[in-house]
Amino acid sequence: MEKSEKINLIEQMGAVVINVLRSSLTGCEYSLPDNVDYEKLYKFCEMHKVTSLVAGAVVRCQGIDPQVKALFQKQLFRCAARHTAQEKEMHELTDMFTQSDIKHCFLKGTKVSRYYPEPELRFMLDMDIYIEPERFEQAKSLMLERGYEVISIESDKDIALSKKPFLNIDLHKELKYDYDKGYDYYKSAFSRLTDVEGTTAMNMANEDFYVYILSHTAHHFETAGTGIRSVFDHYCVSRGLLPECNASVLEKGLEDTGLKTFNDRMNALCAYWFDGAAADASIQAMAQYIFLSGVYGTQANTYMSGVGRGEYNESKSSYFIRRLFPPFKSMSARYPVLKRLAFLLPLFWVVRIVCAVFGKEDFKSEVKSVNAKTDGDVAAHLDFLAENGL
Repeated sequence: MEKSEKINLIEQMGAVVINVLRSSLTGCEYSLPDNVDYEKLYKFCEMHKVTSLVAGAVVRCQGIDPQVKALFQKQLFRCAARHTAQEKEMHELTDMFTQSDIKHCFLKGTKVSRYYPEPELRFMLDMDIYIEPERFEQAKSLMLERGYEVISIESDKDIALSKKPFLNIDLHKELKYDYDKGYDYYKSAFSRLTDVEGTTAMNMANEDFYVYILSHTAHHFETAGTGIRSVFDHYCVSRGLLPECNASVLEKGLEDTGLKTFNDRMNALCAYWFDGAAADASIQAMAQYIFLSGVYGTQANTYMSGVGRGEYNESKSSYFIRRLFPPFKSMSARYPVLKRLAFLLPLFWVVRIVCAVFGKEDFKSEVKSVNAKTDGDVAAHLDFLAENGL
């Protein structure tokens, strides 16, 4: 498939998804076009983690391949079941931390889904919980006793834990790394946490929560790209939370974190997608970037943004060296045996290279896509990010 043809197809799929999401907001029925390729639509939805949000509209359609319809139904049920299990776990963790007098605050998706028309349809891979730093080790021990396993190296910011079959927790002692833009703002956000009566759970101030969610989207948009779900998050949070925010406090928060321009751009994109507003060429370019990025972004975007931050040089050699020889922290997260036997790091670099070069088609695709980027592409990408305030 030619590149332009592929982009056109992705934009067609994106338009269908946006129309379905808009109908969920307005309550108006939306009939999918007769010429939709539902198998490609499924792949696109999975790329953006919005399958459960689109599934209801798909399963009502007639004449769809039963196997493809079953894929949508499966993701719908799995997302709803996952949401139920996560909600139950969230309440039980609050009880556990309250009994141990540990102050904590649930972050990100656990709160975002509450602003959705149907919260159980918002896919969430993991739950993020802030723990007061002086009680962090105790909280981690309680999680291990509960059956969780550590699946990442503990950083200055957080640690990832997992419990089968699908409960994943990021336990935070900081909201951001100290080199992140607006670090001081997020640091001071802790002093503005409010108590939840009868528990040791806490909530972020409305303005802080809005800025925090926006900053998370901005980080992914800037470093690799982000998908439709992030934009839908922004729209739902804006619609539900902004009426409860102090406008001047929120404005100062956006200025202090350098996110005012990005916030304006996201608002314009949301108005275009979900409110039927007109969009200029720059907003349409933003929409295309998101359609093409998917929820986890692309390696080509990662490379070009990395050049802008001075992490890679334009020859691309430093990019591929870092991809093939990640630092110990990343390698030990992927190969836990290195935590005990660090001297085996060179051996596992070899294992990684063999797997990447000979066992994975996506690595070959990554090499091709990154090598295709010219100096002009990089410059245009960095200009695009700057136009969006990043």
